[in-house]
Amino acid sequence: MELKTLSKNHVNKLLDFELKNKEWFESFIEPRPKDFYSRSGLTKHIDYLLSQINSGNAFCGIVIKNNVIVARANLKDISDQKAYVGYRVGKEFTSKGVASYCLKQLIHIGKNKLNLKQLNAQVLNNNPASMHLLHKFGFEAIGTTANFLKLNNKQLSCTELVLNTHNK
Repeated sequence: MELKTLSKNHVNKLLDFELKNKEWFESFIEPRPKDFYSRSGLTKHIDYLLSQINSGNAFCGIVIKNNVIVARANLKDISDQKAYVGYRVGKEFTSKGVASYCLKQLIHIGKNKLNLKQLNAQVLNNNPASMHLLHKFGFEAIGTTANFLKLNNKQLSCTELVLNTHNK
């Protein structure tokens, strides 16, 4: 497995990844806009993310294994030595250490390359596996927002977690 910084060269493989896992992802998080699931829609998405990377507001990566994208890993909203971690793992690659690899890499990049002092995460209550993983890596819950969003006709709460990287 290898984490690579997102580039325009990844559009076709990323579109395959997103289309293949669309239903899986939408069972846990808000759906993407319909126009996202096209070559032009994904190109616009990548262009936006590249502008965020170039302005120092984000790190956006993909995890590749056997020449296939198996996950995405991001640090977003970088400011004041803080950022939000996010990752999404393809359905067929869950329970295989991919999410752990993503989080380990994001913590390393945040702490050692971007000099971030704090990483934040948000987890909906329909995703206990992600909550478990974040706790495993030292993230601590600091609050929960009830009725954060409605997904698939269910009202979900969201827990905010934090990791102080200077302690790691």
